[in-house]
Amino acid sequence: MTQPGAFAPRARGGGVTLRHALRLWLWGLVLVVSAAWASPAQDLFDQAMNLLITRYAGISATPPSALQPKYQARLSELCQGQADCPYDKAVAVLGELVGELADAHTRYLSPERLREVQRVFQGAESERPGLGASLRAVEGLEGLLVLEVFDQSPAQQAGLRRGDRVVAVNRQPLPAANAERAAFLEARVAEGGPLVLEVLRAGARLELTLTPQRFSLRQLPSLSLLEDGVAVLRIPSFATPGTGRRVHTLVGDALERGARAVIVDLRDNSGGSAQECQSAAGAFVGETYRKFQSASSTVEWSFRNGVWYSREGGQERARFLFEPVRWQGPVVVIVNGRSASCAEYFAFDLQDAGYPVVGEPTRGVANTSTGFFLLPNGGGLQISVSRALRADGSLYPDRLTPNVLVPDDLKALAEGRDVLMERALEQLRVPAHVGRRGVAVVYS
Repeated sequence: MTQPGAFAPRARGGGVTLRHALRLWLWGLVLVVSAAWASPAQDLFDQAMNLLITRYAGISATPPSALQPKYQARLSELCQGQADCPYDKAVAVLGELVGELADAHTRYLSPERLREVQRVFQGAESERPGLGASLRAVEGLEGLLVLEVFDQSPAQQAGLRRGDRVVAVNRQPLPAANAERAAFLEARVAEGGPLVLEVLRAGARLELTLTPQRFSLRQLPSLSLLEDGVAVLRIPSFATPGTGRRVHTLVGDALERGARAVIVDLRDNSGGSAQECQSAAGAFVGETYRKFQSASSTVEWSFRNGVWYSREGGQERARFLFEPVRWQGPVVVIVNGRSASCAEYFAFDLQDAGYPVVGEPTRGVANTSTGFFLLPNGGGLQISVSRALRADGSLYPDRLTPNVLVPDDLKALAEGRDVLMERALEQLRVPAHVGRRGVAVVYS
């Protein structure tokens, strides 16, 4: 989960302890004194350590300050004899350091990756031409499996669908080795010009022609209505601005179309904005609430009756977002091992309200929120800047465990079967279900 304003490389407003302020001052002094002779690598390392020491509030058993001497020595070793030691030496060391933190919400981002993340949160276009689809190599399956197709992208316009497998490009088969397939496809895309994709769809072989183009990175929710009156609400991300509002609009559409139940599909949703996921969950549970404890302050966020509330330092601010809609009927949530961060929070909100969750244990970053911070080389750090607490002050679990555990069978998907969707539909036919907190939900 990313906090509002998380790209700003400075602390949010609020109280700062004397020890914290002194620590900031000392780091600033070190940086000023050393700036005249620090190599690019040392400068990058110093600024990264400053951010990690002052902003990290994650769950690692080892604080970043305890790792600083070890990795400073490692950098000095790599830069020995190089007065102008390059950035990439520090990047390698930072990768090792954040790896030792063992916090999946804290990592180094290359300049290209950071720009991509920023564009996603802005709802902008892709930086380079592409297909506009998420694909994955699956052990035991030929080609690359399509998991998501972006709206109005070249892939969508060509007719590519979830569950398709791309097995050849311009009559050239994809490599047999899983690790080489994505790079092969990316190289063909980078060449420019039209591509002929050979696709397997539930056993049938077909060809689709498309030309890679820049495409919108907006991934807004969509709604489909099955023949038996079950509405499927697909939420691919919470990063796109307006996702929460869109969920409420689609829930209203489901009500108008006479849907009797809703399946919320959060598979492969890697998270996004706290405001978007909490307001979206409000369409099913009414009010949502979370408390976030950082290194210097505590902030409480809640959504109710269409209003976003933020309380920090004894002061509360309220901002109207949109006219809310409330679903009162049966709901089942689908997650998998790649449902992460804000998607985990959304699923927790519904599970806590008694709605069943079907699928795999989630990614495991449900108890922290993150911020993104720019570094001198154009790259950045994603840092766990706060811990997520329930209303009673207890820490959220690191991951959500579904009420009904079912593997997300991608081989079956390639054959035309969606096992988790089938199980969610079965769950709606169960007479009653007792949720996480013992709340009985009766299905008709």
